[in-house]
Amino acid sequence: MAEADELTALVASADARLETATKWGRLTFTLGGDWHHWLCAIATPKSGVRLVFHKGVLLADPAGLLTGSGRYVRELTASTALAHPEEVRALVREAIAHQTELLD
Repeated sequence: MAEADELTALVASADARLETATKWGRLTFTLGGDWHHWLCAIATPKSGVRLVFHKGVLLADPAGLLTGSGRYVRELTASTALAHPEEVRALVREAIAHQTELLD
């Protein structure tokens, strides 16, 4: 999947400290081996590749890229992410800043 590979490279370019592993059937990103507080993941369902933010509800999204109405998770399609690389890097960096924050 070329789109998933491009998305992986985009996310990885946000911070050299990011670690990856396949968790919960998805390529997942975190820092410091903290898989309980993972940052984001790349989902590859039949409906299309998506970038999923674990605590997306905490992220400022001035470009309005994130979708979702769940309690915590927000996501965007790979095509949207790849069309807005700087905004995605900013979202990943903000997710890092909020990594261990608790949600109500």
